[in-house]
Amino acid sequence: MRIHIGENAEMAITTLRENKMRSFLTVLGVVIGITALLSVVSILMGVYGNVSEYLTDYGPETLFIFRFDAGIHTGRLSPEERTRKPLTLEDAEAIEELCPAVRAVTVSLSPRYEEEGPSRGPVTARYLSKEVSGIDYNGTLPATEDVFNSRPRIGRFFTDAENAHRADVAVIGSDIAKTLYPDIAPLGKPIMIDGVTYEVIGVLEPRKGGFVKDQSADKSVMVPYRSYHKHLPQDDEHFVGATAYPGRMSEAEDQIRGVLRRRRNVPYNN
Repeated sequence: MRIHIGENAEMAITTLRENKMRSFLTVLGVVIGITALLSVVSILMGVYGNVSEYLTDYGPETLFIFRFDAGIHTGRLSPEERTRKPLTLEDAEAIEELCPAVRAVTVSLSPRYEEEGPSRGPVTARYLSKEVSGIDYNGTLPATEDVFNSRPRIGRFFTDAENAHRADVAVIGSDIAKTLYPDIAPLGKPIMIDGVTYEVIGVLEPRKGGFVKDQSADKSVMVPYRSYHKHLPQDDEHFVGATAYPGRMSEAEDQIRGVLRRRRNVPYNN
């Protein structure tokens, strides 16, 4: 057996010497294949980690509710989609009242979303000579801090009292704070949004998730719902967020669907 092994090894070495180029290409192919495989695995693990981090940052029991289906849309909206009415503040209040599996509910108010995009152009935030364009400007409820895990890094979120009294206060994203107030503390400073001046009372923690996160999250300016409506009464697009009790995600989703179907007169076969 040892003799056979020695002969086989000698034949293999002789073959490699006589076919150096072919041997080199074979080894090179194996190295490239293994390297490519390891690279793909590393990328997939990185993407998985980013997605998990992004979803965990918003909370594992969070539901996002909008009048259009989630995801990427191609082509024109269907006739049925174009006739859908925006959600309302009352819809959010009904979800909170009638869905026992739901722990908390919030709503955000913004310009009407048409088929070609938002009904108003890009919004700009200003402080003195500095400005940031293309910000996510919306009016929301204090519950957003809990529902979407929108925690201020410095300062605080606005209160129910400030919402009820339509106070002109704002919580801003980290990118806006860096651009408008690079060398000073932003708390207590004014910020002008489309001609309306608010007082900055909080700066949000940067959103996690790396390259898969919603980049607009760090360029947001959130103001009390009723303050926003005071200045822009024509805007009526509502985005609703809800948080289910632990272990009751599917139950909460079914309850929300049922409540909205009844309120919006949508038959159960649609």
